[in-house]
Amino acid sequence: MKNLTNYFTAFLIILFLNSCDQKRNTSFEKFDFGNGYSIDLPEKYSKTNELTWQAGEHSYFNIIVGQIGNSDLKTELTDYLASRNTTDLFDNSEFIRTEEFEENGLKGVISFYEEDLKKQGAGIVTLTSYGVFAIVRNDTEQFTINSMALSDNNFAQIAKSIKSIAMKEGILNIPIANKFDKNKAIEDGYQVFQEDGFMVKCNKEIKLDRLRIQQMKQNGMDDNSRPFHVYDNGTDYNINVSSFESVLAGQSEQEIADYNKNDLDYYQTKFDEMSINNKRGKFKEFDAVFYDNTQDGRTTKAVFFHHKMKSYMLQVTDDNNVEKKFQDFIKTFEII
Repeated sequence: MKNLTNYFTAFLIILFLNSCDQKRNTSFEKFDFGNGYSIDLPEKYSKTNELTWQAGEHSYFNIIVGQIGNSDLKTELTDYLASRNTTDLFDNSEFIRTEEFEENGLKGVISFYEEDLKKQGAGIVTLTSYGVFAIVRNDTEQFTINSMALSDNNFAQIAKSIKSIAMKEGILNIPIANKFDKNKAIEDGYQVFQEDGFMVKCNKEIKLDRLRIQQMKQNGMDDNSRPFHVYDNGTDYNINVSSFESVLAGQSEQEIADYNKNDLDYYQTKFDEMSINNKRGKFKEFDAVFYDNTQDGRTTKAVFFHHKMKSYMLQVTDDNNVEKKFQDFIKTFEII
């Protein structure tokens, strides 16, 4: 009986210690990011590049810095989540809640999701990930945030981190002159893809090609590319945006320029090896490679160029009058 009493006493002590450990305050570390901002993240997170932090293999925190959207915060967040690949978020996931906040001169909306990961190769063990997504803005900039972890304790910690975003002392919050006007662009007939940094005109709606993204992942290809496509009365219009932030973050402007030039050189070499017609030239203010190819009676004309840490490919395919359709399409393309 004494041994049994000792056993239950030890058991209660363990429960108590575990409870205390779970309630222990998390320590946070301050990080600088963007143009004069700071954020407090749990000390378990370490910076992997300019805008991404990791805490072990399965937990990460990422910020996308961009221009202010013209929709309300909830709509901006809904649009962002809708643009994500279905296999990343909405397939087999559950919405938990949304909260809004105003802190340090910024406004934000945060959404929390839970997702079953068994379908992603965890075997007989069911893993559950907890995602936190947010849109935060002030008068000059907007931050799109996504975070994932394997514990719902992550919810409170990451929400606290998001609310800690602030301008560093001594940095003046000066509004940007002539900032991009999304509503005006839409009124002028542009389709606006603000997260990917471009707008373009087309008779039919251009959409993210989720099937192609899924196929690329199944073939083990990197997921840094976002392909957009529309088929309009016999003509294929394609735009592909690839991000090199994981490679180029933290590098100087000259190093980024050298990388972009070398990438164009590499593509020209490959086109030459494959006997694909190509030439170097200017697309608006960008150093670019133009190329064309005919297969099964259909001609493809395209232009490929870099801007900062992204590359853009614009492509038109048809069996007649391709040159005019290509020129009409690319002249409406604008970086925003």
